[in-house]
Amino acid sequence: MANLFVLPPFIDRGLIYISIRAMKLIGLTILLALPLSALSADSLPAKFAKRDRNKDGKLSREEVPASFAKFKFAQADRNKDGFLDKTEIERVAQKLSAKENSNPAGPINPVIPKANTIRIFRDIVYRKDPKDTNDWNKLDLYLPKAKGFSTLLWIHGGGLHSGDKSKITEVAKRFVAEGYGVASVNYRLYPEAKYPTQIQDVARAFAWVRKNIASKGGNPNLLFVAGGSAGGHLTALLATNHSFLKEHGIEPTDIRGAIPISGLMDVSRVGAERRKGIWGEAPKIYREASPLHHVSKTAPPLLLMHAEHDTPDRRKQNQEMYDALIKAKHRNVEIHELKNRTHNDIRPNLAGRNDSGANLIIAFLEKHSAHKASLPKKQK
Repeated sequence: MANLFVLPPFIDRGLIYISIRAMKLIGLTILLALPLSALSADSLPAKFAKRDRNKDGKLSREEVPASFAKFKFAQADRNKDGFLDKTEIERVAQKLSAKENSNPAGPINPVIPKANTIRIFRDIVYRKDPKDTNDWNKLDLYLPKAKGFSTLLWIHGGGLHSGDKSKITEVAKRFVAEGYGVASVNYRLYPEAKYPTQIQDVARAFAWVRKNIASKGGNPNLLFVAGGSAGGHLTALLATNHSFLKEHGIEPTDIRGAIPISGLMDVSRVGAERRKGIWGEAPKIYREASPLHHVSKTAPPLLLMHAEHDTPDRRKQNQEMYDALIKAKHRNVEIHELKNRTHNDIRPNLAGRNDSGANLIIAFLEKHSAHKASLPKKQK
C-alpha cells in the first residue's frame, strides 16, 4: 500500500521539527490555519491540509488517497463516525513511521550478473486484453545466456490491490547470476478485479511461460513459482488448488516447486473490509480461496518462509500450513523463519550475497531442478 503521509514532518524548510508527540500538543486547527507555503511539501500537516478540502479539521473517505480508502480507512476510523480526526490521523502517522523505520536501505553486497550474461525482455503480453491500460496483462523475463535453465515465476505482493512486476528487478538479476530465469508477472488488482481474477491471471501467466520459455532457451519442465505477501498467497493457492491450472490443461506436477513467502493461507482471517471487498461474504468462497483448505500429498514440493517479525497470525498461518501438509503425508515440504526480517524487507534483501532467504531459495531450486543452467564462469 502506498504511504498516506511521509514522515518525519518539517515546517519552514526544517527550521522547526515536529515529532508525533509534539503534534499532540499543537492541535490540528492551528496546523490547518498555517498557509500551505509555510509547510514543507512532504510534511504530514501539509498533506493533511491539502486533503481537507472543506477545512472542517477532519478527513472523509473521499478526501484520503484511493489506496488508503480501499481497506485502511475503516480500520483507522476508530470511533466509526465516517471521518478521521486529529487523534486518528496521528495514530496512522505513528504506524507509518514505524513501518518506514523498519525498512532497510538495501541489501548488503548485492549479487549482479556479469556483463553480457543476462537477457531482459519487458512488457510481454501474456493475456490479450485491449481494455487493459495498466499493464496488468504483461510480464517481464530476466534470463541467463544459457540453455535448459530452470525458470522462477515471481508473483509480486501488495495486498492484491497494489504492486508491480518491476519491484523484483534486482532480485531477478541475482537469480540470473546463479543460472536461473525469472518471469515477473503483473495481474489485475482490486477494486477493478476481485477473486478469482488474480489467481486466474497468475495461472494464465504460468501457462504462457510453460508454452514459450523453450523459445528463449529455458526448460518448460523446470518451472517454479514464488512470491511474497499477496504473491505468497497466490503462490500457495496455485500450488494447492489445482482447478486454476487445469483450465489450461496443466497438471500440478508441472510446477517443479513452490516458494510462498509470508503468504496468507486462510483468507477468512483477513480484516472484514478487505475480506468482503476481494472475496465477498460467502464462507464457501473463503475455503476455495484459502491454500490451507487444499493441502494434499500431491502438491508440488513447497518451501515455506516467513519473517521473524511478521505478525503473530501470519507466522501462525504458515506453521498451520506446514503442519497440515505433514498431516496429509506430503513428503517434500519445509518451513523456515527468517531471522531479523520484517514482512516488508524480505524481498529486497534477497538480492544480497549472504542473505539467508536467497540461500534457501537457491538450495531449493538446485534440489528440485533436473539440472542447472551452465554459466560461462562461476559468478563471483
